[in-house]
Amino acid sequence: MKTTNRLFFGTTFLSLLMFTSCSDTSFDEANLNTTESLYESDKIPLLFGDESEDIQFDGYYVGADTLLFDHQTTSILDVPPVYPDIITNDEPIWFVNGAGTDVAKQYKNMVEIAEFTGRPVVGIHNGTKEGIADVIEIILPTNETVEAAIEKSVLEIIDTEEKVLLLGHSQGAYHLARSLRSLENQLSNNQLGQLMVETIGGAGMWFPRGPQYIHYANQGDNVPKFHGVLTPGALPGNRSVIFTFDDEWYDIPPEIDTPFIRVHAQIVYLRNRLTFAEARTYAPLFGHKKINLDNL
Repeated sequence: MKTTNRLFFGTTFLSLLMFTSCSDTSFDEANLNTTESLYESDKIPLLFGDESEDIQFDGYYVGADTLLFDHQTTSILDVPPVYPDIITNDEPIWFVNGAGTDVAKQYKNMVEIAEFTGRPVVGIHNGTKEGIADVIEIILPTNETVEAAIEKSVLEIIDTEEKVLLLGHSQGAYHLARSLRSLENQLSNNQLGQLMVETIGGAGMWFPRGPQYIHYANQGDNVPKFHGVLTPGALPGNRSVIFTFDDEWYDIPPEIDTPFIRVHAQIVYLRNRLTFAEARTYAPLFGHKKINLDNL
């Protein structure tokens, strides 16, 4: 058993290390508008003595024009969202990004999500520590700031008329799962049932009963396969639907082209997803259901 566990986590480690090494971690502070100045003492030191410029924004809300808001002093409902050119659904998406993604990259992802879904998008930033430190966070959780931001945001809409889709990509799905497990101890089953949750290429394995879940897993993507809902023993949530598909991003820019990015990139998932309402029509009465989108 111990040997199996070591093999499993070792495989997970290598798979996610490949992801973080291929991700865009560029950071351009000139493009960011912050609501307050952050001092050196606010930055979190990294392993091996390095320090990520981006990690200081962990848990911040990201709004239109890359405006940043501290989740401790701002309601997420007051954050101006990124809007699509054509709105087809005015219910917002709260998006938690994956590993190796700085604020500038998350903002680009938010614009892409808004255009593909026709919905306004607000980001909850999962700050990158860069490289191996991001991988270690999934195996041995070391920073719960983004999860505190997720939990605070969810509590603001419980028992209200607000309808929000929580969306997590890659490591963002991992933080969503941990946040929901924490909220399971604070909310009733009816309150949890108000939550709509979607993961794309997610690294989250264990989701509590209650929320309405949709998961997407590209069959060639090792993240959901080794550390997500396709992992043996995973708990994707009661009445959840796991949609699988087989797709690659072939017109990928050469500077980021790798076999991993071709199957794990956000755009591959967005162009294969259904609307959340349509996806939920496939939900089973009990347990979970896996459906190949290619067969629909």
